[in-house]
Amino acid sequence: MPVLPRETPLTTVHLRSPEVRSADTHFPVDQGLDLLRLPRVGDRIGRMLRSRKFQFLIILPNQIVFWAVIIGGFVSGLAGTQEFGTAITWYVWFCLVFLMVIGVGRAWCAMCPFGGAAEWVQRLTFWRRGREPIGLNRRWPESWARYGLLPSVGAFLLLTWFEEYNNIAGPGRPILTAIMVSLIVGTALVMFLVFERRTFCRYLCPLTALIGTVGATGTMAGFRTRDRSVCLSCATKDCMRGSEIGYGCPWFEWPGSATSNLMCGLCTECMKNCPSDNVAPFVQPPLRSLIAPVRRRVDVAWSVAILFGLVVFQQFNALDRYAGWDDWLNGHLKVLPLFGAYPNPLDFVGLIGLVVVAIAGYVWSIRRVLAARAGTARGTFSAWLMPLMYGLIPLVAADYLARQLPKFLLHSPLVVSAISDPFGVGWNLFGTAHWHLDNTHILGSTSAIVLTQLIVVGLGTAAALYATSRIVRAELRGLTRHVGALLATSTGFILAAAAGISWLYVAIQAAE
Repeated sequence: MPVLPRETPLTTVHLRSPEVRSADTHFPVDQGLDLLRLPRVGDRIGRMLRSRKFQFLIILPNQIVFWAVIIGGFVSGLAGTQEFGTAITWYVWFCLVFLMVIGVGRAWCAMCPFGGAAEWVQRLTFWRRGREPIGLNRRWPESWARYGLLPSVGAFLLLTWFEEYNNIAGPGRPILTAIMVSLIVGTALVMFLVFERRTFCRYLCPLTALIGTVGATGTMAGFRTRDRSVCLSCATKDCMRGSEIGYGCPWFEWPGSATSNLMCGLCTECMKNCPSDNVAPFVQPPLRSLIAPVRRRVDVAWSVAILFGLVVFQQFNALDRYAGWDDWLNGHLKVLPLFGAYPNPLDFVGLIGLVVVAIAGYVWSIRRVLAARAGTARGTFSAWLMPLMYGLIPLVAADYLARQLPKFLLHSPLVVSAISDPFGVGWNLFGTAHWHLDNTHILGSTSAIVLTQLIVVGLGTAAALYATSRIVRAELRGLTRHVGALLATSTGFILAAAAGISWLYVAIQAAE
């Protein structure tokens, strides 16, 4: 087999982005448990992951489902609650993705149909190692890379507002679900043909910021090096550049510097390429990727604050009082573009911004107070913001999961009947099309759903308190002598935030 050219030099701009300051840095951290060295099953896992067909086979089922969503949305005449695309997307998929991310990490990225389809086109192959990717293969500009995950957060906010404004998951018309999914697929394809590798997945996918931050709670550490000294002495860096066996890391990650699972898309290419058999999939205890990273990222910190603001807005806008306020404001500003429907952009951006400002004010205040007590200002605002926001991630994750529970617990059984007629043309593929499951619920009691939401928030609160305690003791001790006061203040902030979102769940009574 001829040796294929390297795809890109190791000094690509992505190694100079906020998350990777030096490709030659050695970090002595606990990697976790090597899955390939498990007795009895390790060899089987290794053979499965080294197969070039592996990722294709886990993407294909999701690819089929989401094309069914697109086609069904355009041709189906069924009502939203009965239509397959609506049922699978809004009642099942969104909730299960959060469960997967919180428990595992970027597992969804490994099987994502949006990036998968675009990558197949980019490589002109489903799984084989092709010659050269097609397209312009441009690099993501370094000036843009400095913003890290923030473009993804912006895309997620825009997508969420579009869904809320058009009542797509209300459910509205199924065709709008199909249009939204088509837009994501189309945008991914264009980006894959303009930029190199999985630039779209790393920087612009609407879900990558949410998955990357919330996924830090998960047990999948990603693909790591067994012996970092081997990576440091490696002359070829095939894991990054690619070889005749596999492609260079589509996510621009170097296993030799990984201390979290933030940007490992679990594609297995680094493991396939490593000439020293030094890369393997590792699992770790929950919360390790948010407690252990040697480098923290300010874009991640701001992403956590903004994403928290978004989910709080989604709770707040379910209040009866908010509906009255929104109607009043729309009535006075309906002459302006995008006003006159729910939610208006002023409310949407304003309420999210208030949460972000409140978080920034909290960090600024404790820095000022504790610095004054210490007699000198130590550390920048970002140096305080980053560890405190990483500690808040479990609560944000729990809030997002709790917000999805009403739809899942009340409506997910509808998928059983909808799957027999995915295009709404009168099929009965599995004999379930005529089952009437509108009144069939996993939990039908409002009080039971609210209790479940409060339990989820409680677990997230406990995890956030634990993570924050570990992070503060390890990283902020050098910025203040008053560690006890900082711990007490951060604990109070987390408990206050948890109490606030818990009150909202009680007030909205399982509103969807």
